[in-house]
Amino acid sequence: MKLEDLGLSVKGERFSLKRSVEGAAVIRLADEITVGQLKLEAGGEALVVRALCIEEPYRSYGAGSEAVLLLNRTCDAAGVPLVRAWAPPDRGLAVYFWIRMGYRPLHGEGPEGGLWFERRRAGA
Repeated sequence: MKLEDLGLSVKGERFSLKRSVEGAAVIRLADEITVGQLKLEAGGEALVVRALCIEEPYRSYGAGSEAVLLLNRTCDAAGVPLVRAWAPPDRGLAVYFWIRMGYRPLHGEGPEGGLWFERRRAGA
């Protein structure tokens, strides 16, 4: 799988994802301002979310949640069987976020002492 194969140009209700050098830019539809970035990496059968960064002034307005829902929808449409993400060890809210987005935690230590999460496409 390659990132180019995902077709990362998808619109949601308030935000869109557009392909960028590092993965996908999170863009607010109301004014076309880039409010964040999904850093993505293709690895075998899995797509790895290395980071989801929403700029501080735009946090708490649902940009991150909608970005991940759009990513999930895009991955499902492209037939990506597995998406992985991780939560840093010092960010408890990130753990809650990934669980709320439909990802399940994996046992054992992830990158930099954090936790791995994964979401498998139905039927994969």
